[in-house]
Amino acid sequence: MFIAALTSIALQLAIGRLRIPFPTYAASAIAATCSALVMAALVWVAASDRRAARSRYTLVTCALLAALPSLWLGLLLQGTRWYLGGISIDQSFRTQNLARFASTTSLVDMNYLDLPSYYPAAWFWLGGRFADLTGLPAWAAYKPWSILTLAVASGAALFAWRLVVRPARAVLVATATVVVGLGVSATEPYAWLLVAPMPAVAAIVWRAVRSDHSLRRVAALLGSGVYLGIAAVTYSLHAGFFGTFVVLAALVPTRGRRLGELLPRLGRAGLVLGTGLVLSLVVWAPYLLAVLSGDPTRSYAQRYLPSNGAFWSFPMLQPSSVGAMCLVGLFGIVLGWTSSVRLARPLGLLGALVLGWYALTVPLLLVGQTSLAFRLEPVIELVLVCAGVLTAVEVVRLLRLRVPNMRLLGGVLAVVVLAACAQGAISPDGQDVKEAYADPYPTGMTPTGGVDRSRIDAWTPELLAAVHEATGTPSSDLVTLGGPTQFYVAEPFHGFQQSTPHYANPLAQYEARNDAIRSWATAREASDLVRQLDAAPWPTPRVFVLLRQPDGSGTTRIVEDAFPASPNVAFETVTFPGRLFDSPSFQVREVGPYLVAVRR
Repeated sequence: MFIAALTSIALQLAIGRLRIPFPTYAASAIAATCSALVMAALVWVAASDRRAARSRYTLVTCALLAALPSLWLGLLLQGTRWYLGGISIDQSFRTQNLARFASTTSLVDMNYLDLPSYYPAAWFWLGGRFADLTGLPAWAAYKPWSILTLAVASGAALFAWRLVVRPARAVLVATATVVVGLGVSATEPYAWLLVAPMPAVAAIVWRAVRSDHSLRRVAALLGSGVYLGIAAVTYSLHAGFFGTFVVLAALVPTRGRRLGELLPRLGRAGLVLGTGLVLSLVVWAPYLLAVLSGDPTRSYAQRYLPSNGAFWSFPMLQPSSVGAMCLVGLFGIVLGWTSSVRLARPLGLLGALVLGWYALTVPLLLVGQTSLAFRLEPVIELVLVCAGVLTAVEVVRLLRLRVPNMRLLGGVLAVVVLAACAQGAISPDGQDVKEAYADPYPTGMTPTGGVDRSRIDAWTPELLAAVHEATGTPSSDLVTLGGPTQFYVAEPFHGFQQSTPHYANPLAQYEARNDAIRSWATAREASDLVRQLDAAPWPTPRVFVLLRQPDGSGTTRIVEDAFPASPNVAFETVTFPGRLFDSPSFQVREVGPYLVAVRR
C-alpha cells in the first residue's frame, strides 16, 4: 500500500503542473487512453499466475492500480483545488471535519466547542495530519487526501484478495474493484477504503468462523477483527453492517453438520467482534465517557430516506458494462451456492445482507429511523462485480481447451469491459465535477479565475479580516453564529450550531440551541441579548455573521429535522433587529452582504 500511496502522490504532483481549461473533454481523453493502457498492463500481469505471484510484478500491480483513480480524478479536477462536490452539501461538513483535525490532534467535535468527536474521526484525523505535514490549507488538502485514499484502497483490495484466490485472479478482481469504486463511491473516499476489501474479508471471515481452530484461522479471525475495528472508527454504518455479516456467517447452517457446531462458530465470531470493539474505543472512548456523564439528546443521523434508500438496489439490471458484470456475478453466485464453489456463499450472503438492510428500513420507520441502506449500494455492486469477474475467469478456464484462442479472447474482453467501465464512471459533465469548479475558495477566488461578488460565499477573506481585527483572538477559541461554509473551513472557528441536525453531535442539544437562537432574536434590547447569552448553558457566540437586510437587521438560517418528508429538513429564517447590536457591548461592521457583530 506504500507503493500505491507513493504512486498517487507522484501522479498528482505531475498532473498538478498541467494547465487544462474547464469545461473540457481533453482531460477525459487523456485519462481514458492512459487508463486503457493501464488495464492492458494489468490484464497482461493477470494472464499468468507465476508472473502475478512474483514480487516485482506485485509492486508493479500496486502502482498500476493506484494510477487508475489518481489519473481519472487528478485529470478531471486538475484545474480546481476542491474535490468532487466542491464545498456543497455533504462535502461541506466533511471538509470542516478535516479542517478541525488539521488544527488539533485532540478528538474534538468538528463544529461544537468543548465536545468530543461524535462522527467517526479516524480518516479525518489522519487527513488533518496530512494537511499539517504537507503545509497545505486544510480545505485544499481534502482533494489530494481523498485521491490518495482511493489509491490506497486499491492496494488494500489487492492484498485482501491475494489471501483468498490465486494471484492472477486477485489482480483481475482488484482491477474491477478500482473501476467500480470510481463510479459508486468516489465522493465518499473514506467509505470506499472499507468497501474495497470487504468482499475478500467476508470470504476470509466465512472460512475462519466455520472451520476448526488452527493458528492460521486464529490469525484470520484477529485480522478480521482489526478490519472491523478500523470500520468502527472510520464509518460506523459499515462496522454495524459487517458485524452483522460476521454473526450470520456463524449462524448459516451447513448440510450434514450437527447443531453442536453452532456454539464454537459463535465463539469464533465473538473473537472477531470483541477485537473490533476493543479497537473502536481508540476513537469512541471520549464520546462514550461524555455520554455517561452528560445528557445526550437523540441522534438524527438515521433520519434520512432519499429515493435510492426507498427502492432496492438491483445493479445487475443496469444497461451498462458494470450491469453486465453484475448479472454474470449473480449467475455465478446462484449456480455456485449448492456446489463446491467456495466463494459463492460468502459473497451471496454479503449481497443478500444489503437487500436485508433495505428491508430493515420498513420496521425502523415505525420508530422514526431508517437503515441508511443507500449507503450500502457500493457494497452490493462490488460484490456482484467481483463474483462476475471470478465467474468469467472460471468460464474461460473451462473453455480454453475446447475453444481456440479462448485465453486471448478473454484477455481482450477483460481490457475492453474494464476500460469501458472506467470511462463511464466519472464524467466532466457530472454535477460533482461542475461544483468543484464553481464553488469559491476561502480566498474569494473561483477555481476558474476571478471573483464573483454576486455569490454570498465569495466574501470570506473580508469576513476573516473583520473578525480578527475586532477580536484579536485565535479562531480556534471563537464561537460564531452564521456565515458561509468557506468561513469555517478557512480557519477552525467553532459554530454555535451545526449546519444540519443530521451531522450534529447529540451532546450538543440541537433543538435546544435552535430555540435559544429564536429567543435571542426576540430580545427586547442589547442588554437583554447579553443577559441571555450569559445565561446559556453552552459556549455562546462572540461573533454573529448575519445576512444584512435593508432595514439594518441581520438574518441567519436555522434548520429543523422534517423526516420522513423529502427533503428531510425544513429551513427557518431568524431575524436579529439592528437594535440588538446598538450598544457598546457590540462592535458592528458591514462586510459586503453581511452584518458582522462582535461582542466586545
